[in-house]
Amino acid sequence: MAFLVVGESLVDLISRGGTWEFVATPGGSPLNVAVGLAAHDHEVRFATEVGTDLFGGLLREHLEKYGVAPTDLAGTDTTSVAFARIDETGAATYDFRFGWAYAGAPDLARISCLHTGSLATAVAPGDAAVLALIEAARGAGALVSYDPNIRPALVGDRATALARVEEIVRAADVVKVSDEDLRWLYPGELDVAVATRWAGYGPRVVVVTRGGQGAVGVHDGLLTVCAAPRITVADTVGAGDAFTAGLLSALGGDLTAESVARAMRYASATAAAVCARPGATPPPRAEIESLLPAAVTTTTPL
Repeated sequence: MAFLVVGESLVDLISRGGTWEFVATPGGSPLNVAVGLAAHDHEVRFATEVGTDLFGGLLREHLEKYGVAPTDLAGTDTTSVAFARIDETGAATYDFRFGWAYAGAPDLARISCLHTGSLATAVAPGDAAVLALIEAARGAGALVSYDPNIRPALVGDRATALARVEEIVRAADVVKVSDEDLRWLYPGELDVAVATRWAGYGPRVVVVTRGGQGAVGVHDGLLTVCAAPRITVADTVGAGDAFTAGLLSALGGDLTAESVARAMRYASATAAAVCARPGATPPPRAEIESLLPAAVTTTTPL
């Protein structure tokens, strides 16, 4: 498949073990998905803003390393930065220095799937261009994939964020969302109940990730539950993005019940392999395949 990923790229300044010593690594949810898809040997273009500063050079080198096409990179003066402080358990907390003024209109010819989400769909003024691209992709017959990947500190009040999320869910074919995001958007509601409601809005597949508890997917009136392989966690940075890349890679545009279950297994194994090593760097294919037997799925009617 040919993918167009649209969204923010930034530099993660990461400290580990509860220290205050930070190391710069490429980041941003859409960037991680683009690189993950390219690592799975897909043709990938990435529409984003990249700074003309030193950090921008780091991002360009990273995209080039994994073969992500540089044709849709818009220049900006300053690269956005996310600070990620990882505690002794591997959990991350974030702070951002972020701007998003993307105004591009990439060519959608030959694109099989457009993926977007996170801050790019929620932060003005660049969000308007992303919403226009979603509509254009739908009109061009491309699959639309969406991951809200909520950052509460940057998306405004809950009601505004929820309205935007539901707007894009209605336009998407495939939605991946974390249980953490759903708890923030819909306090007190069960994740399967929300996923079922979202599926009624139009998406053919809605997958909820549950961290170490695996994932659940709603599709075609069915519920698929997928176990997460047990690993020793180095950190959780990029795990959700790795899941998204694995899911889209394995789906390949085929949204049948069998392919959804297979894709969820592959996505869970991909996310586990990323968690077993520091950072969001795509893991070798052999590591993913070694974890597949533990990513067991069961599918039942809703």
